Amino acid sequence: LWHQKLGRGGIQGGVHFGMAVDDSTLYVPMSDFDGGPRWPGKPYPGMYALDVASGKVLWYQRAQDSCEGRENCQPGLSSPASAFPGGVLSGAMDGRLRAYRAADGKVLWDIDTVREFDTVSGITAQGGSFGGGTGPGLKGRRLFINSGYGIYFHMPGNVLLSYELEDE
Repeated sequence: LWHQKLGRGGIQGGVHFGMAVDDSTLYVPMSDFDGGPRWPGKPYPGMYALDVASGKVLWYQRAQDSCEGRENCQPGLSSPASAFPGGVLSGAMDGRLRAYRAADGKVLWDIDTVREFDTVSGITAQGGSFGGGTGPGLKGRRLFINSGYGIYFHMPGNVLLSYELEDE
């Protein structure tokens, strides 16, 4: 029905592990880093929202580079996105988990998970890059996501995070 090129592609560019859809909007997390010589040009990492019927880009929110010198850190979005009423969630290769507003892509929530966490089992765990085949899981008022993806020179980690929506 339609075709839309959003990023330049590359060895670790493009859509890696999945998109999300909510009503008439397709959310596309884009890694778009490490283009290499076959994929020259400017990278466009970040979150895209497209109209499902036409493929028209509704908005684009560029991934902010918050690596601050961290080794094996890139700002692109490699893990799958998860849509929820009014927004979309996605984890980035820089270890940041963000919620984007569905209407315009404004970042509503942003947390850095590249740190140590005290776990319920009493063991210290480390957060890292978001990647792999599982994106944010939503159940009721809770959000679950794993942080840490050390393959292919990304930031390793080993923590399952759980957040709960606060009362207003």
